[in-house]
Amino acid sequence: MFRYSRRRFLILCNIGGCFPLYCIKNSMDMKKFHLSLVLTNQCNLNCVYCYESHKTKKSMDIQLAKNIIAEYLNGEDYDEVEIDFFGGEPFLEFAVIREVCEWVWSRQWKNKYIFFATTNGVLVHGEIKEWLKVHKRYFWVSLSLDGTRSSHNINRSCSFDKIDLSFFKECWPEQTVKMTISKETVGDIYDNIVYIHSLGYDITGTNFAEGIDWEDERYLAVVSRELEKLCKYYMEHPEMKPVPLINMAIHKCADTREKNKWCGCGEHMAAYETDGHKYPCTFFTPMTFDEETMRRIAGTDFSCHDAFVDEECFHHCYLEPVCNSCYGANLLANGRMNRRDRSKCALMKVRAVYSAALKAHKILENPSDTYENKLTVQAIQRINELYNKM
Repeated sequence: MFRYSRRRFLILCNIGGCFPLYCIKNSMDMKKFHLSLVLTNQCNLNCVYCYESHKTKKSMDIQLAKNIIAEYLNGEDYDEVEIDFFGGEPFLEFAVIREVCEWVWSRQWKNKYIFFATTNGVLVHGEIKEWLKVHKRYFWVSLSLDGTRSSHNINRSCSFDKIDLSFFKECWPEQTVKMTISKETVGDIYDNIVYIHSLGYDITGTNFAEGIDWEDERYLAVVSRELEKLCKYYMEHPEMKPVPLINMAIHKCADTREKNKWCGCGEHMAAYETDGHKYPCTFFTPMTFDEETMRRIAGTDFSCHDAFVDEECFHHCYLEPVCNSCYGANLLANGRMNRRDRSKCALMKVRAVYSAALKAHKILENPSDTYENKLTVQAIQRINELYNKM
């Protein structure tokens, strides 16, 4: 396991002792809604970790899509709407995307908005590519890319060479990519992340695939090895933005705890299926769950935040404030929205150790007298006491 020398940690503790206790409040009060339209259940790939096991051949009617969007763009409850075209692969329904977007752009609306889609990139050529290039300021696209040619092809149906990687970077230079780690590619985490960085991308999504028992000790040893290499890489390349895997906001662990949901599913976000039925988010749709489970979801009060808290984790795990929880993934794995996937607990602890090491390095290199850094120092000490001997 990666460790700092005792001398460097003592220096860090001394730095932490002089930090004042104050908090900067977020003054942003913009109300934003995340609206997803499931244009199609179909996909042109067969990714090894796909959890959407109940796909149909249905697609969304153009007029239905327009009606749903109009309701939110003229709504009174939000100031800004992110309209996300979802699938399956959304660009299988490019004709719908184009007509709906151009219709929206031709009219005046009460609320601000932006169009967005996440794609596997395979279909973004020719007419689709030219249309996106023209409208790149108003329609943003995120690419799913799982790393090098080898890893991406293992995970995503040998599709690497079908993607115009440079196009996405040229059109949306600030947009990040989404990367999923499967059991087949877990041993190449370092190579895959460094490769994506070499293309000029930051990475905001680095998720361990759902539906896998990550508790196997073989995975833990491999992940630890890969994250240690990655931690050293970021120390040697301070200009690079670290991936979330080892850039956890560990200062939250040392702060006051509150029972909150991780996301706005069922409140500040909604997904409309091809038939126009509204669901809490894109995970909670009939593509993922059977009819009986969908009835349970329909009876859930998503505004009751306490119902989404894993009480065992909240009261007994130091990392609970930074252990991201997808309630749909929880339901899929455990049959309960509020029970986290325990097979990922050891992985989370390893991630925390390397996050702590990286945060310590940054503070030591550039000390800053802030409340967040004070909490970060406290969290570093506690994380190393708890988990650095795994």
